[in-house]
Amino acid sequence: MMDDVSSPLTELLALAVSGTDAYVVGGLGLSVGGPDRETAAQLLAEDAMAIRCGASPILERWRQRRDGGPAESGVRAEAVAIYAGIGFGLPAKPANENHLQGLVAELFWNRLVRERRICADGRELVHAHSVKPDPLEPGGDGLVIYRVESDTLVFRLWEIKKHEANTKAISATIKRASQQLVSRGKEYLAKLAGPETIAQGGPLGAFYAELVELWLDQDERAGVGVTVGTSSQHAPTGPGAFDAIAEAFPAFSGPGQAEGIVVAVPDFPQFALRVREIVWSGL
Repeated sequence: MMDDVSSPLTELLALAVSGTDAYVVGGLGLSVGGPDRETAAQLLAEDAMAIRCGASPILERWRQRRDGGPAESGVRAEAVAIYAGIGFGLPAKPANENHLQGLVAELFWNRLVRERRICADGRELVHAHSVKPDPLEPGGDGLVIYRVESDTLVFRLWEIKKHEANTKAISATIKRASQQLVSRGKEYLAKLAGPETIAQGGPLGAFYAELVELWLDQDERAGVGVTVGTSSQHAPTGPGAFDAIAEAFPAFSGPGQAEGIVVAVPDFPQFALRVREIVWSGL
Protein backbone atom coordinates (compact mmCIF):
# COMPACT_ATOMS: atom_id res chain seq x y z
CA MET A 1 0.00 0.00 0.00
CA MET A 2 0.99 3.65 -0.24
CA ASP A 3 2.54 2.94 -3.63
CA ASP A 4 1.08 6.06 -5.22
CA VAL A 5 3.21 8.75 -3.60
CA SER A 6 2.10 12.12 -4.96
CA SER A 7 3.87 14.45 -2.51
CA PRO A 8 7.15 12.91 -1.35
CA LEU A 9 7.82 13.26 2.34
CA THR A 10 11.50 12.70 1.62
CA GLU A 11 11.74 16.11 -0.06
CA LEU A 12 9.89 17.85 2.75
CA LEU A 13 12.25 16.38 5.34
CA ALA A 14 15.38 17.29 3.33
CA LEU A 15 17.10 14.09 4.42
CA ALA A 16 20.86 14.58 4.67
CA VAL A 17 23.60 11.97 4.81
CA SER A 18 25.36 11.66 8.16
CA GLY A 19 28.82 10.28 7.54
CA THR A 20 27.77 7.48 5.21
CA ASP A 21 24.90 6.77 2.83
CA ALA A 22 23.47 4.33 5.37
CA TYR A 23 22.73 6.98 8.03
CA VAL A 24 20.49 9.96 7.35
CA VAL A 25 18.91 12.77 9.35
CA GLY A 26 16.06 15.06 8.33
CA GLY A 27 13.10 17.14 9.41
CA LEU A 28 14.96 20.07 10.93
CA GLY A 29 13.32 22.51 8.51
CA LEU A 30 9.72 21.65 9.44
CA SER A 31 9.32 24.79 11.52
CA VAL A 32 6.25 25.22 13.71
CA GLY A 33 3.52 26.91 11.67
CA GLY A 34 5.28 26.32 8.36
CA PRO A 35 3.49 24.97 5.26
CA ASP A 36 5.86 22.02 4.82
CA ARG A 37 5.17 20.93 8.39
CA GLU A 38 1.43 20.96 7.77
CA THR A 39 1.83 19.04 4.51
CA ALA A 40 3.90 16.40 6.30
CA ALA A 41 1.27 16.06 9.03
CA GLN A 42 -1.49 15.72 6.43
CA LEU A 43 0.47 13.01 4.61
CA LEU A 44 0.99 10.98 7.77
CA ALA A 45 -2.66 11.29 8.83
CA GLU A 46 -3.75 10.10 5.39
CA ASP A 47 -1.31 7.19 5.57
CA ALA A 48 -2.51 6.26 9.04
CA MET A 49 -6.11 5.97 7.93
CA ALA A 50 -5.20 4.11 4.74
CA ILE A 51 -3.28 1.56 6.84
CA ARG A 52 -6.29 1.12 9.11
CA CYS A 53 -9.06 1.09 6.53
CA GLY A 54 -7.44 -0.62 3.56
CA ALA A 55 -9.96 -0.83 0.70
CA SER A 56 -12.95 -0.21 2.98
CA PRO A 57 -15.34 2.60 1.91
CA ILE A 58 -14.86 3.95 5.43
CA LEU A 59 -11.62 5.56 4.23
CA GLU A 60 -13.51 7.70 1.72
CA ARG A 61 -16.10 8.64 4.36
CA TRP A 62 -13.27 9.78 6.61
CA ARG A 63 -11.69 11.81 3.80
CA GLN A 64 -14.94 13.55 2.97
CA ARG A 65 -15.50 14.57 6.58
CA ARG A 66 -11.84 15.65 6.96
CA ASP A 67 -12.26 17.87 3.90
CA GLY A 68 -15.27 19.64 5.36
CA GLY A 69 -18.13 17.34 4.42
CA PRO A 70 -21.08 16.55 6.70
CA ALA A 71 -20.60 14.26 9.67
CA GLU A 72 -21.88 10.71 9.48
CA SER A 73 -24.42 9.45 12.02
CA GLY A 74 -25.37 6.19 13.68
CA VAL A 75 -23.48 3.04 12.78
CA ARG A 76 -21.63 4.74 9.91
CA ALA A 77 -20.19 7.34 12.30
CA GLU A 78 -19.30 4.65 14.84
CA ALA A 79 -17.44 2.64 12.20
CA VAL A 80 -15.30 5.63 11.21
CA ALA A 81 -14.52 6.27 14.87
CA ILE A 82 -13.45 2.67 15.43
CA TYR A 83 -10.84 2.88 12.67
CA ALA A 84 -9.67 6.38 13.57
CA GLY A 85 -9.33 5.49 17.24
CA ILE A 86 -6.83 2.67 16.72
CA GLY A 87 -3.56 3.91 18.19
CA PHE A 88 -4.86 7.50 18.42
CA GLY A 89 -7.75 7.11 20.82
CA LEU A 90 -10.75 9.42 20.50
CA PRO A 91 -11.35 12.98 21.72
CA ALA A 92 -13.16 11.76 24.84
CA LYS A 93 -10.37 9.27 25.60
CA PRO A 94 -7.14 10.09 23.76
CA ALA A 95 -4.24 7.66 23.59
CA ASN A 96 -1.19 8.18 25.79
CA GLU A 97 0.94 10.92 24.21
CA ASN A 98 4.17 8.90 24.50
CA HIS A 99 2.50 6.10 22.57
CA LEU A 100 1.20 8.66 20.05
CA GLN A 101 4.74 9.87 19.39
CA GLY A 102 5.87 6.30 18.79
CA LEU A 103 3.01 5.86 16.34
CA VAL A 104 4.02 8.99 14.42
CA ALA A 105 7.66 7.85 14.33
CA GLU A 106 6.43 4.63 12.69
CA LEU A 107 4.34 6.57 10.18
CA PHE A 108 7.41 8.58 9.16
CA TRP A 109 9.34 5.36 8.51
CA ASN A 110 6.38 3.77 6.73
CA ARG A 111 6.31 6.44 4.04
CA LEU A 112 10.04 7.07 3.75
CA VAL A 113 10.92 3.46 2.91
CA ARG A 114 8.23 3.41 0.20
CA GLU A 115 9.48 6.62 -1.37
CA ARG A 116 13.02 5.27 -1.54
CA ARG A 117 12.60 3.05 -4.59
CA ILE A 118 16.34 2.80 -5.25
CA CYS A 119 18.85 2.88 -2.41
CA ALA A 120 22.28 4.48 -2.57
CA ASP A 121 23.89 1.04 -2.73
CA GLY A 122 21.71 0.02 -5.68
CA ARG A 123 19.00 -2.00 -3.91
CA GLU A 124 15.58 -1.80 -5.59
CA LEU A 125 12.44 -1.86 -3.45
CA VAL A 126 10.34 -5.01 -3.86
CA HIS A 127 7.99 -5.10 -0.88
CA ALA A 128 7.69 -3.02 2.29
CA HIS A 129 5.53 -4.29 5.11
CA SER A 130 3.16 -1.65 6.43
CA VAL A 131 3.55 -0.69 10.07
CA LYS A 132 0.96 -1.99 12.53
CA PRO A 133 -2.14 0.20 13.07
CA ASP A 134 -1.39 0.17 16.80
CA PRO A 135 2.30 0.39 17.79
CA LEU A 136 1.51 -1.31 21.12
CA GLU A 137 0.75 -4.58 19.35
CA PRO A 138 3.57 -7.11 19.84
CA GLY A 139 5.89 -8.02 17.00
CA GLY A 140 8.40 -6.40 14.68
CA ASP A 141 8.12 -2.80 13.56
CA GLY A 142 9.29 -2.94 9.95
CA LEU A 143 10.46 -5.35 7.28
CA VAL A 144 11.52 -4.44 3.75
CA ILE A 145 12.52 -6.67 0.84
CA TYR A 146 14.86 -5.42 -1.90
CA ARG A 147 16.37 -6.77 -5.11
CA VAL A 148 20.04 -6.28 -5.96
CA GLU A 149 21.64 -6.23 -9.41
CA SER A 150 22.03 -9.99 -9.70
CA ASP A 151 18.26 -10.36 -9.11
CA THR A 152 19.03 -11.60 -5.61
CA LEU A 153 16.55 -10.72 -2.87
CA VAL A 154 17.77 -9.18 0.39
CA PHE A 155 15.93 -7.88 3.46
CA ARG A 156 16.20 -5.29 6.23
CA LEU A 157 14.51 -5.67 9.61
CA TRP A 158 13.78 -2.34 11.31
CA GLU A 159 13.14 -1.19 14.86
CA ILE A 160 11.40 2.17 15.29
CA LYS A 161 11.52 4.36 18.41
CA LYS A 162 10.62 7.84 19.57
CA HIS A 163 13.09 9.87 21.63
CA GLU A 164 12.16 12.80 23.87
CA ALA A 165 14.38 12.27 26.91
CA ASN A 166 16.31 15.38 27.94
CA THR A 167 18.64 13.40 30.20
CA LYS A 168 19.99 10.99 27.58
CA ALA A 169 21.48 11.44 24.12
CA ILE A 170 19.69 10.03 21.11
CA SER A 171 22.53 7.53 20.77
CA ALA A 172 21.12 5.79 23.87
CA THR A 173 17.77 5.28 22.12
CA ILE A 174 19.53 3.98 18.99
CA LYS A 175 21.50 1.56 21.18
CA ARG A 176 18.33 0.35 22.91
CA ALA A 177 16.66 -0.27 19.55
CA SER A 178 19.73 -2.11 18.26
CA GLN A 179 19.85 -4.37 21.31
CA GLN A 180 16.15 -5.11 20.92
CA LEU A 181 16.83 -6.33 17.40
CA VAL A 182 19.66 -8.50 18.71
CA SER A 183 17.48 -10.13 21.36
CA ARG A 184 14.17 -10.40 19.54
CA GLY A 185 14.88 -9.99 15.84
CA LYS A 186 14.55 -13.68 15.05
CA GLU A 187 11.09 -13.77 16.65
CA TYR A 188 9.99 -10.64 14.82
CA LEU A 189 11.07 -12.17 11.51
CA ALA A 190 9.25 -15.43 12.21
CA LYS A 191 6.01 -13.56 12.91
CA LEU A 192 6.33 -11.29 9.87
CA ALA A 193 7.63 -13.82 7.37
CA GLY A 194 5.46 -16.86 8.08
CA PRO A 195 2.19 -15.51 6.63
CA GLU A 196 4.05 -14.18 3.58
CA THR A 197 5.13 -17.68 2.57
CA ILE A 198 1.43 -18.20 1.81
CA ALA A 199 0.49 -14.73 0.58
CA GLN A 200 3.46 -14.37 -1.79
CA GLY A 201 4.15 -16.75 -4.62
CA GLY A 202 7.25 -17.71 -6.56
CA PRO A 203 10.75 -16.58 -5.58
CA LEU A 204 9.44 -13.95 -3.15
CA GLY A 205 7.42 -16.46 -1.15
CA ALA A 206 10.38 -18.83 -1.13
CA PHE A 207 12.64 -16.03 0.10
CA TYR A 208 10.35 -15.32 3.04
CA ALA A 209 10.74 -18.96 4.07
CA GLU A 210 14.50 -18.36 4.37
CA LEU A 211 14.49 -15.15 6.41
CA VAL A 212 14.94 -16.57 9.90
CA GLU A 213 17.82 -18.82 8.88
CA LEU A 214 19.48 -16.00 6.92
CA TRP A 215 19.25 -13.86 10.06
CA LEU A 216 20.69 -16.58 12.29
CA ASP A 217 23.53 -17.16 9.79
CA GLN A 218 24.19 -13.39 9.64
CA ASP A 219 24.05 -13.82 5.89
CA GLU A 220 24.96 -10.98 3.52
CA ARG A 221 21.33 -10.98 2.34
CA ALA A 222 20.15 -9.95 5.82
CA GLY A 223 20.37 -6.50 7.36
CA VAL A 224 19.05 -4.15 10.02
CA GLY A 225 17.80 -0.62 10.43
CA VAL A 226 16.87 1.72 13.27
CA THR A 227 14.58 4.74 12.92
CA VAL A 228 14.00 7.36 15.60
CA GLY A 229 11.47 10.18 15.67
CA THR A 230 12.42 13.10 17.88
CA SER A 231 12.57 16.86 18.31
CA SER A 232 15.16 18.93 16.49
CA GLN A 233 17.23 19.68 19.61
CA HIS A 234 17.97 15.96 19.95
CA ALA A 235 19.20 15.51 16.37
CA PRO A 236 22.55 13.70 16.03
CA THR A 237 25.52 15.98 15.51
CA GLY A 238 27.53 13.33 13.67
CA PRO A 239 27.56 9.72 12.45
CA GLY A 240 28.87 8.51 15.81
CA ALA A 241 25.32 8.54 17.17
CA PHE A 242 24.65 5.49 14.99
CA ASP A 243 27.68 3.48 16.14
CA ALA A 244 25.54 1.19 18.28
CA ILE A 245 23.94 -0.37 15.20
CA ALA A 246 27.26 -1.55 13.78
CA GLU A 247 28.46 -2.59 17.25
CA ALA A 248 25.37 -4.74 17.76
CA PHE A 249 25.66 -6.33 14.30
CA PRO A 250 29.37 -6.45 13.35
CA ALA A 251 28.71 -9.09 10.68
CA PHE A 252 26.37 -6.72 8.81
CA SER A 253 29.22 -4.65 7.41
CA GLY A 254 28.35 -4.64 3.70
CA PRO A 255 27.06 -1.53 1.89
CA GLY A 256 23.63 -0.61 3.27
CA GLN A 257 23.49 -3.68 5.50
CA ALA A 258 23.07 -1.55 8.64
CA GLU A 259 20.99 1.61 8.30
CA GLY A 260 19.73 4.42 10.47
CA ILE A 261 17.20 7.22 10.02
CA VAL A 262 16.49 10.04 12.46
CA VAL A 263 13.54 12.33 11.77
CA ALA A 264 14.06 15.35 14.03
CA VAL A 265 11.32 17.96 13.66
CA PRO A 266 10.96 21.08 15.80
CA ASP A 267 8.69 20.20 18.75
CA PHE A 268 8.03 16.60 17.81
CA PRO A 269 5.35 16.11 20.50
CA GLN A 270 3.36 19.03 19.07
CA PHE A 271 3.75 17.63 15.57
CA ALA A 272 2.38 14.27 16.73
CA LEU A 273 -0.62 16.03 18.25
CA ARG A 274 -1.27 17.75 14.92
CA VAL A 275 -1.29 14.41 13.10
CA ARG A 276 -3.85 13.14 15.59
CA GLU A 277 -5.91 16.30 15.21
CA ILE A 278 -6.13 15.73 11.45
CA VAL A 279 -7.18 12.10 11.99
CA TRP A 280 -9.89 13.25 14.37
CA SER A 281 -11.07 15.90 11.89
CA GLY A 282 -12.57 13.05 9.84
CA LEU A 283 -14.87 11.89 12.63
